[in-house]
Formats: sequence, structure tokens, C-alpha cells
Amino acid sequence: MTLQIKNTDEVSCGAGGRIPLTEVRDFFRLIVSHHHDSFGLPYLREQFSLSQKSARALASSLVAQGYVEAQNSALEYTLTEKGRALVRSSAAGKVSRSTAEDALSGLLKRVEQYNLDADKIFTIETVVVFGSFLGSGDKLGDLDVAVKRRDRNLKDPDRAQTALAYARQSGRNFSSFFDELAWADREVSLFLKARKRTISILDWDQFLRMACANPERIPYKVVFGSPEEVAAEIRSRGSK
Repeated sequence: MTLQIKNTDEVSCGAGGRIPLTEVRDFFRLIVSHHHDSFGLPYLREQFSLSQKSARALASSLVAQGYVEAQNSALEYTLTEKGRALVRSSAAGKVSRSTAEDALSGLLKRVEQYNLDADKIFTIETVVVFGSFLGSGDKLGDLDVAVKRRDRNLKDPDRAQTALAYARQSGRNFSSFFDELAWADREVSLFLKARKRTISILDWDQFLRMACANPERIPYKVVFGSPEEVAAEIRSRGSK
């Protein structure tokens, strides 16, 4: 399920310049963490600290390799299926099933720990596992999981201000307003991964799109939450 890439893989940004594919993956993950599937050329240039010419060259390389499609006279770019696969990709090697099982056990303990913290603005509602973990092999790729979260306070009158206040209380420095706004979302993934390279966390909306697009090819298992609610959500999404 998880696309395997190499730490040595690179993408051209013109004039002999190269950008590691892992950095492109991290950029795509940032886009997805903001609940978007597209980005503008200025944002690409800012995130990679490139000149206008190099940013255009990088965007052209990403188009040529099938990771994005150009929109609006090449000023806006949308992730393709291959680009979304890159979001889920791993540069880690194979792991044993016992290592993956230990990683899942640790993740589920952190889910319980997170939900017990009343200061968090989210509650983790569902965790599903999919990918090679559900197979019979002993050597696996990443532990592929998707995590659904909901606002702890469903009646919050100003969700954006709550998110900004939460980010500022963290004491972290943010490079942009959008990074600050998205901190609470990103924190969930960082907390659950706990620096474990074995774990790959997919955005819930991406999981639903993937499950609806390939319902017979994407087996999954609910390991936290309600299997019935997940099945109903997939059916509802697929009927739209």
C-alpha cells in the first residue's frame, strides 16, 4: 500500500539544482495537513526558498513526473493520485511483523493518553489499519493507519481563534499563519507517531477517498472506534 522511495531520489529544479524527493513529500504532507490538495507557485517558492525561475523548473519537473497537474496557466498545481501516493510514501526499509505490532500497540496507548488530556482541542475518534499489515507476510512496509479526529468542543463559537490560541500556547515558532492555524492537526500526527518511522499516518479524508475509489482493493481494519460508523461513512461518501 505504501509507496517506497529512496533517500537518494531527487527532483530537478533547473540549472543543475536538485531537491530530495523526501522534501517534496514533506511539502505535499504540509499541503494535505491544511486540508488542501493544491498549491500556488509562490507558496512552492517560499517553502523551498527558490528563485522564481527555479520554482517554475521544480513545478515543471513535478508535472513531468506525474505528481501534480498544472492549473490556471501554471500558477496553481493540484496533486494527482501519484502525488497523493507520495504523501503516504516511506523511505524506510522493511520491518518485521512483530515490530509493526509493537508500533500499533504503542500508537493505541498514545490514542488513549491523548484523549485523556482535557487540554487538547481534539478527540481521536477512530483509527483504522490498512496496507501490508493486513497481509500474511512477515516482512512489511510501514504500518499504514488513518486517524479520524473531531473537535472536543463541538459548540465552539470561534474554532479558528481557538486553534490559534492553542498554537500560541505551545511556545512553538511558526513560519506562516496557516502553519499556526494547522498546528493542532499536525500535533495529533506527531504525538501518535512518536518519531516512529515505522508508522505512516494518512489524513482521514484521503482514506475515505481512497476507500471509495477502490472499495475492493483497499481492505482495512478498525482498531479503535466503531466499524459500523466507518462503513457507513464510506458508503455515504461513495454515494455522493
